[in-house]
Amino acid sequence: MSHTFHLRIYEADGVFYEGEAELVVIPTVDGEFGVMAHHENMVVSIIPGMLKYRIAEEELRIASVSSGMMRVENNDVLVLVASAERPEEIDEARATEEERAAKEAMLQKRSLQEYILAEATLQRAVNRLKVKNRNK
Repeated sequence: MSHTFHLRIYEADGVFYEGEAELVVIPTVDGEFGVMAHHENMVVSIIPGMLKYRIAEEELRIASVSSGMMRVENNDVLVLVASAERPEEIDEARATEEERAAKEAMLQKRSLQEYILAEATLQRAVNRLKVKNRNK
C-alpha cells in the first residue's frame, strides 16, 4: 500500500505545489489538522496560519497561508487558498510594517468593517512573520 497521496495546493495566482506527498497539515479553527495517505473523504475550512507538508522522505516544508478550504477525496488532496508564501518569499520589513499599520488602524475605532479588515490584516502579518522567523 502506498504511503503517499496526490497533493495540489492552489492559490489565487496559480499553482503553489502539485505532486506526491506523505503528509499535509493545515490550520483550522480547532487547531492543526493533518492528512496522510488513504485518509477518509472530507472537506475542511482553512484559517490563516502555517501550512506544513512533506514530500517523500524530504524535510517538512512550511508556508504561510490565508483562509480557504481543503478537500480530501480518494487519496487526492486539494488545498485552495487565496495566498500561500514560502518563508523565503516573505519580506520581513514589509510584514512588520503591515503589522504596525494594522494595530494602528484597530486603535482608530472607525467602523466595524474597517476594524474587521484591520484585524484580518494584522492576523496575516503576524502569521507571515511567524513563518518567516520559524527557523531563527
